[in-house]
Amino acid sequence: MVRDFSRKRSNLSIRYGLFAGLFFSLAAWGMDALILARYHALLPFHKFLPALIICVTASMLAGYLTAKIESGMIGLIIWGGLAVLFTFLVINLPLKFSPWFLNRVHPEVSSILNFEELIGLGWYWFYCLFPIGIACLLCGLLENVLIDQSLASSSTIGNLLPLIVCIAIMTASGMSGDSLMTRQFREPIVIIDTLMQNGADYYNQEVDKFEAREMHLSIVRPLDDLVLQQRSLTLVDVDAYLSVMKALVDFNGEWAVCHLVYLQPTFCEIIKPKFSADQYYAREVKQITKIDIYNNDIIGFSNFRALLTT
Repeated sequence: MVRDFSRKRSNLSIRYGLFAGLFFSLAAWGMDALILARYHALLPFHKFLPALIICVTASMLAGYLTAKIESGMIGLIIWGGLAVLFTFLVINLPLKFSPWFLNRVHPEVSSILNFEELIGLGWYWFYCLFPIGIACLLCGLLENVLIDQSLASSSTIGNLLPLIVCIAIMTASGMSGDSLMTRQFREPIVIIDTLMQNGADYYNQEVDKFEAREMHLSIVRPLDDLVLQQRSLTLVDVDAYLSVMKALVDFNGEWAVCHLVYLQPTFCEIIKPKFSADQYYAREVKQITKIDIYNNDIIGFSNFRALLTT
């Protein structure tokens, strides 16, 4: 009987931690990934997937240990550490991980990739850690109480109450992380993609001057018919104040960089990709043989016969 109760308590504590990490990740990066995918971002899920794995794993462990130890003080310490981890991810995934991952997956953009260290980084930590910390400490403080009440309850609502409370608290916490940090790196993509779409919709059409000014159509004029092609967007440059940013727009191999100042698009320019010597050689080999020697990958064998017969 005691063993069965202990097993149920442990399972519920693990589910409690699972829902905490899951819904925090969905609110902090899941919504961000869906919006980026809608607005043609190059790698929309690159922050969400690693964050999901880390947050769910850590929060499940925190939930299990809190219920296992059954100490309010230690539970607060565990969930306080979880809040620090969540805040670290909220700040560093867009600021540190994104440029590192982009440089590894698409090394051709390394020449224009520049994410500066934020001025006043400690304040970002404070403003993010404050709501996230309160939410995590609250979840840690309530966990054992809610779990014991749930196990003693015979109603469905009573059984689900710990998960409902946890979901509400951690969703609000994740949304605060999104609004304070993640959104700052998403909005340039949304703005520039909207600009490109307006340029495509009104290409070679007469537009009222006031409406054209409102949609910033003059900014995409140097791109001409490129706006009609398929595109993918990547944030490649962020200054230390999150005020001046650049977004790379890839039109099937043709590049344009659009500049923003305080989230207002200022101008777009066509640029040529810059490759290092080994990247350029790998690119030429890839075009001829369909073998990507830079990423150590075989693309296909369609051109092998032609090479062997020449």
